[in-house]
Amino acid sequence: MSDKNYEELLKQLHDGELDELVINPPEFMEFQKVFQASPYRSQIEGNAKHGGEIHYHLIKGDQK
Repeated sequence: MSDKNYEELLKQLHDGELDELVINPPEFMEFQKVFQASPYRSQIEGNAKHGGEIHYHLIKGDQK
């Protein structure tokens, strides 16, 4: 289990406090549960990178 508060990190990403959120393969399943329930889900997208990392960012145009 991760020590990260994914709900808070997603809120920070949505609010512009973070530019990017990087999720590593071992934490993906735990993160995905929180992400699927997040009210910000439709405004955030992830891009898979080499090695299984997923880099999430706010979709351009949805920024405040």
